[in-house]
Amino acid sequence: MFNLFLAVFPEIFLINATFILLIYGVFFSTSKKDDYPPLVSNVGWLGLLSVLITLLLLAAGAPLLTIAHFFWNPFFRRDNFTYFCQILLLFSTAGTISMCFSVFEKGRNHLFDAFEFIVLILLSTCGMLFLISAYDFIAMYLAIELQSLCFYVIAASKRKSEFSTEAGLKYLILGAFSSGILLFG
Repeated sequence: MFNLFLAVFPEIFLINATFILLIYGVFFSTSKKDDYPPLVSNVGWLGLLSVLITLLLLAAGAPLLTIAHFFWNPFFRRDNFTYFCQILLLFSTAGTISMCFSVFEKGRNHLFDAFEFIVLILLSTCGMLFLISAYDFIAMYLAIELQSLCFYVIAASKRKSEFSTEAGLKYLILGAFSSGILLFG
């Protein structure tokens, strides 16, 4: 049990940080007392901080996970290539969130006015981290589904555009068919 927890500790931290950011955003964005403050930059900075802490946890836990690798773990596999891919993914996510800040400050489009965009990026990153280290078919399938559900919402996030809604619906239908084919053969 400790081996499984040790193998996914950075992912568990990122999921918990993402849920805390979601609760923070929902609580303060509906607050009349604070006059409905704009939370996009706050959640963005906190999301970037949580990605960097996850990166540090992954880098600091590499020697411990090498020891834990000798024990049997049926769901997740850790090796040097997995570490490299996960570190590359976390750097890419940090770059994506930092590129969003210029769009936040320009405020030219309503897609980035919602703090949920950062939360969706973090949840899809969690799915990708699980997918990279998945060793079992069920773990791989659940990681793909976690990642794709976030991408469905991101594809349809521009509410006033017909093209965005159509793209999100097509992506959902295509994902449902491919998920059924993947499960049932």
